[in-house]
Amino acid sequence: YVTSAAMTDAGFALGEQFCLARTYAMTTGEEHAAKVSGFTPAQIAEQCAGFGPVLAPHVAALSLKTRDEVLAGVKSFILTSGMSPAQLDGTAKVCLGVGYTTDAMDVAVGSALLLTAMGEAGYAELLGHHLSQGFGATVRPDLALDWYEMSLDAMGKGGAVFAPGLNDRGAVIRKAAYTIAGRASEVPSVV
Repeated sequence: YVTSAAMTDAGFALGEQFCLARTYAMTTGEEHAAKVSGFTPAQIAEQCAGFGPVLAPHVAALSLKTRDEVLAGVKSFILTSGMSPAQLDGTAKVCLGVGYTTDAMDVAVGSALLLTAMGEAGYAELLGHHLSQGFGATVRPDLALDWYEMSLDAMGKGGAVFAPGLNDRGAVIRKAAYTIAGRASEVPSVV
């Protein structure tokens, strides 16, 4: 993996980190799905496909609104979803993996939004990646930076969701995110 000291292409570095995080999310989703009894993988995928349309307004807002505005909308959705927080958390983790496995970006982005809004800030990294790379969202490096910062703050507090053993990972994401946002001179030295 690209290190922060050796990084020359910020887009490549973020793409590499997105690929790593996506792999972790798919594995976690499969582990959670294996614990769901009475449903086949096809039935689980079908259930997750329903997340896309339901969360469409929030997924669309990701490319248009600030992080805080998007999170306020998703939190409002959570309160009216009729699901318990534990049920919603498990479902979102399963559907995040299914979304990536089936290339259903609306499902993946919607699931990451739910997890982030429910207080698992490490998942905000995925939203930064979607905005910086343009998968399931418009390329908006300016908006991506706030999502990356949220996840980096979580990493700094021990809340890393993806590849927690890679020590330089936060520094790579921070340097690359600030670079693509045109703010490379402002990269904080905090890791």
